[in-house]
Formats: sequence, structure tokens, C-alpha cells
Amino acid sequence: MAGPGQIPGRYNIIVAGEYETFDHQMPIDEFFQRLKNDDVPDEVSVVGLEKMLDDEEFINELAREMDQRADDLEYQSPTIQVVVEGSFHRRGKTYDLRYEGELYSFQDIFGPQLERREQGDWITSPF
Repeated sequence: MAGPGQIPGRYNIIVAGEYETFDHQMPIDEFFQRLKNDDVPDEVSVVGLEKMLDDEEFINELAREMDQRADDLEYQSPTIQVVVEGSFHRRGKTYDLRYEGELYSFQDIFGPQLERREQGDWITSPF
């Protein structure tokens, strides 16, 4: 059975330090390139997303690539953790990340099907 923050076949968005992460850690820009090349590892912790949230062009390209690769990822069913600094904030039916005093929408990146798990430091989203 998968541990907290480690459900295969979904993006597992976790706050840094709250759950065990994988040994294989990858910066968000490398994950983006590997996603484009259809070369995502079976288990990976993606780090640094919060540092890129101000870069609207990168976030739009990342979201577009994630959407285009969704079927491939569903078939491959890797376990992808997105480890972020900050805290989660609920806004209506979706969630934002509070980072350095700013709120950033997860829906813009991961789509509308965000689901909060456990005590609130873990959110999942289908590919």
C-alpha cells in the first residue's frame, strides 16, 4: 500500500518536511524537460515549483505539457511528488499555495480536480 504523499498515478503535492520524500529529487525545470521527452521516472520528488510561480510563461508551458502528457502518465502510472515550501490555502473548491506572503493557484497548474488528503499537508490531482 502506498504511504502518505505517495499514491501512484497521481500528482502528490506535499509541503516540504511533512511526509517522506523519494531519494530521487528533481528540480521543476528538469521535470518539465523530462515530461516533454516522455522520460519521467517511476518514483520522483519534484522540487522548486514555488520558486517558479512568478514566471507566468513557465507555469503556462508546464501546465500545457502536463495536460498533453496526461494520457501517457496515466498509462505509465508513476508516483510523482511535488514538494513545495509554504502552506496550502483553500479558496472555494480549489487550493492555493501561500508562499512568501503571496497566494498562487494550484488549479492553474494541476487543473480543477484537487483533493485534500490527511491532515491538510497533502493534495492530490489526477494526471
